[in-house]
Amino acid sequence: MYEGLSRPQCSVFAQLRTGHIGLNAYLFHFHLALSPNCPHCPVPESVPHLSHCRAHQPHRLRLIHHIGTARLSLKQLLSVKSDPKPVLDFARDTGRLTRYAL
Repeated sequence: MYEGLSRPQCSVFAQLRTGHIGLNAYLFHFHLALSPNCPHCPVPESVPHLSHCRAHQPHRLRLIHHIGTARLSLKQLLSVKSDPKPVLDFARDTGRLTRYAL
């Protein structure tokens, strides 16, 4: 599953799968963010939200182009059987995970 990925990439992919990652909804639980909401939308910023936030549409379209279909669910994209590199590229391109070495 993590073959060919750097240690930081493995860590980020695992965090995306669990939702325990540096997005506002998670950080807010630990008083590390002022609000749980997305900086672009009035809803909590979580991993599922990244997959449909309007602000990340260009990055999502690149992901869809790379994987060849828009029919995959977030669960499928983050599954053990999927190639993590396109998902990691999407996560990096959103600019929301700047603390991580992607």
